[in-house]
Amino acid sequence: MTTDDELMDLLRAAAAEADPVPDLVLRQARAALTTRDLDAELADLAFDSDLAEAGAVRAAGDDVRLLSFESPRVSVELQVEYAGGRVSLRGLITGATGDAVIEVAGERRTSPIGAEGWFTATGLQRGATRVTVTAADGTAVTTGWASL
Repeated sequence: MTTDDELMDLLRAAAAEADPVPDLVLRQARAALTTRDLDAELADLAFDSDLAEAGAVRAAGDDVRLLSFESPRVSVELQVEYAGGRVSLRGLITGATGDAVIEVAGERRTSPIGAEGWFTATGLQRGATRVTVTAADGTAVTTGWASL
């Protein structure tokens, strides 16, 4: 006769074989847990064009999304464009200089913030995404995770 632990192991193995967790879900979960910087100031989501009109459905061909994040030191405005299963970001940063670090499902990409506050990143994977910048006073500021 098997013990409860052995039975649970058999059930877990059967479930993993019959209906495994999708790779994208695993990558996003690992990214969310392994890349969290507890010392960074969080910039809260202030606006999301997908949520602006409750109940609205995106029109066919509408492939642009606008997001705004705010903290006491920094604001981050993102224009998200979807094409061919990939994501392009164009961001405007106020209150920070240097580089914008874009994290998507475990991948980190650095993009310089221009003199007028703009940065771009193209060819990103779809998934949980956040942007981290350094405020003028040296404080790291990161947006919350957004599913793009």
